[in-house]
Amino acid sequence: MTKQNGSLYPVASDTEGSSDAPASSYYDEDDVRSPVPEAGADKLRKAGGLNALEARIVSTERQQAIAGVDLLWLLLTDATDLFNPSCSSVSTMRSRVTLQMLAEYMTKQFDKFPRYRQRLERTGRWFQGAVFVDDPDFDIYKHIRVERLPEPAGKRELEELIGKFIGEPWDIKKQLVQTILVENYHDENGAVCAILAKGHHTLSDGLGFVISQLYVSSYRDELVQMMDGAATKLRKAKRGLLLPSEYSKALKPLDPFASNHPVAPFVHALLGLLFWSSYVIWLLQSLFWSTYHWLTIVPFNLLVSWRIEKVVDSDFDSPKPREYSSSRALSIQDVKLCQQAFSGARPGAAVAGVPRDQRTHARSKVKHVTLNDVVCSVMVDVLASEIARKPSSNSIRDKLKRAMDKVSPPPVPFFVPMSLRAPDNWSMRNLSTGASVLLYPSRNLRLQDTSVRDIYEHIHACRYQLGFFKYGLWPKLLFHALQITGRFPILSPLSWFPKSKENWLVVRLVRKWVVKPLTDSGISSYTAVLTNLPGPHKTISAMDNVEVEQLIALPPQGGPGSLGIGVISYAGNISIAVSSDTMPGQEGVARRVCEAFEARFDMYVERAREVLEHQD
Repeated sequence: MTKQNGSLYPVASDTEGSSDAPASSYYDEDDVRSPVPEAGADKLRKAGGLNALEARIVSTERQQAIAGVDLLWLLLTDATDLFNPSCSSVSTMRSRVTLQMLAEYMTKQFDKFPRYRQRLERTGRWFQGAVFVDDPDFDIYKHIRVERLPEPAGKRELEELIGKFIGEPWDIKKQLVQTILVENYHDENGAVCAILAKGHHTLSDGLGFVISQLYVSSYRDELVQMMDGAATKLRKAKRGLLLPSEYSKALKPLDPFASNHPVAPFVHALLGLLFWSSYVIWLLQSLFWSTYHWLTIVPFNLLVSWRIEKVVDSDFDSPKPREYSSSRALSIQDVKLCQQAFSGARPGAAVAGVPRDQRTHARSKVKHVTLNDVVCSVMVDVLASEIARKPSSNSIRDKLKRAMDKVSPPPVPFFVPMSLRAPDNWSMRNLSTGASVLLYPSRNLRLQDTSVRDIYEHIHACRYQLGFFKYGLWPKLLFHALQITGRFPILSPLSWFPKSKENWLVVRLVRKWVVKPLTDSGISSYTAVLTNLPGPHKTISAMDNVEVEQLIALPPQGGPGSLGIGVISYAGNISIAVSSDTMPGQEGVARRVCEAFEARFDMYVERAREVLEHQD
């Protein structure tokens, strides 16, 4: 086994192999390493005979096989051609980047995360999981292409290119990562080129994809300290070794007794008991609220699903071109203003009586509003407004729907991924699950007529629904159950009728009339997939100290008509990125959503300032 030296490179002993070993020799999900070369007889003797050695080989292959969630992305793309599982990022740079600079940067990244150098094998089998293996023909330049935008080579031209890029299909027989260097992009913020990157979701979840990019930037040391520090703190918390005040401010009087004191062991035992008791209580709460959520959301979905509309009326005939847009950088300080103004039992309660210069860390003990609450409450109204602008027909269904909408507006369903990644887990794996969140738009969507009370009530209605997501135990249990299918794909019904066996009449008919319709319906049951990733809090640089002006991350869309919405924080700001299908007569949806988000967010900030000024 290996020791860790604070970076992603394991420190090997002198007997553990050479530095020129292939990627798969020293990297996989369970830290399995290739053995030191030995004579065949010695190997068999140490392994306990040929049968034992074969058993170890099979065990190693199982450890290297992709997990069930990784496999799910392959099965979905096999079941339907309308799903493109790409994790994407966009970085605009303040200095010129050459092809050679980008190639060296990506080589460093691929060395640290060797799965990028690998390709899939053994796909489509029932009793053996697919595996990532080293590609003997690996060439970094196969992953990069250089593009030049048509003049004026600004934001709109870049967004058109990104839309085409994220919609390009994958060839899973090749490496599953691609990058574009846009040489002539420029904008008013000082960017002079852009780098577009996307990876197949089988490689990793979105967080792992972004971590692999940040690790080879100037943010590496801080990232390592943050992730490993959080893991160390968690380990100490489980053993009761933190200071009492780190568990709760109310326990601060016990701090002097937690170190260099005769009763310190008893204090640590008490703190450990407190931690695990709290964990058990949280687990029971999660089980109750998660069960309640699923028992209510399933029948409710059946009742209102026919009334839920997509932002884009896309059909199920064939893959559609994609469009993309992003917002301007929105200040996190403005988000905090909204949190201060709308947290608590009433508007302004969180900072009532607190001097202006001491409000930075003011936090309400009840009804605290998070960044997610603010972003989601704005976004649901934006999407509802975009849906409302679509022309309606005079069919009986639409007339009945409009009549019911006046009495009870339908919710907007979001699919929100949930990370299960441990603080010190650097692996390229899918370590996330997700859940459906039904958010209701405001009754009054007109900006000029929105009052402080309207915003307060709307944010807390969204906060209540998002609270179920916080206690999402069943999605976590489903994640662990799904992982088994990675080793035994036959346990997943999606593997029973693969595209490779369409020459069989039964398989072809079942795929056409059962598998594809059900898959398309499932992945299209959400209006949007929405992710929120934490990014660097300061400006970072990469590739010979080239400063990154803006960093954007984007999840995959669901099925036809759904949106992909990515939120990421960077250098004191947040950015919103949107992708959607392009349909005749509905062009420009992604851009309109971003522009409407900016306008509605600005209105929230204006109302928040009114509340805070009133407190003064």
